[in-house]
Order: sequence, then structure tokens, then C-alpha cells
Amino acid sequence: MIFLILIQGLVNLQIFVFSLLPDLPNLPDSVISGVNSFLDIIFDNVGILGLFIPINTVKIVVPLVIAIANFDRIYKLVMWVIRKIPFLKIS
Repeated sequence: MIFLILIQGLVNLQIFVFSLLPDLPNLPDSVISGVNSFLDIIFDNVGILGLFIPINTVKIVVPLVIAIANFDRIYKLVMWVIRKIPFLKIS
């Protein structure tokens, strides 16, 4: 219950902060077409990577590698959050 109230408060704060910011201007058509062509080149050649490693494997392995590489930071964050919960009495 308290956790949900805190999360809802954070969401409302985020919505308030972003509502104060002005709208971003539109990008020029040349930039949009350049980004689209770049992304087309990348995603059209995904099949080359698929010859060596199946894409479903990459979807699973990449997040695991990122989590393992940052395990110490993730552990410190989790422990910091747990220490902030007073009724657990963890110091």
C-alpha cells in the first residue's frame, strides 16, 4: 500500500515536471530520412548476424551479460533500497 502510494507520487511528480517543459520542435526531414536509412541498413543486415547466432539467443544473452557486468552496482542499489525499509531492521 505504501509502496503503491510512493510510486504513484513519483509518477505524478514526473508528469508535473514534464508538463512544465516546452514541446520539442520537429526534426528536419533530412535528419528523419537519414536516421531511417541508417536504421534500415542495420535491420536489413540482421540476417548476417543470424548466420552465426540465432536472434532469440541474442535477445536472452545480451540482457544477462549487461546484468552480470553491472552486478555490483545492482547489488548495491538493492541493498540501499532494503536498508531504507525501517521494519526490516537491516543496517
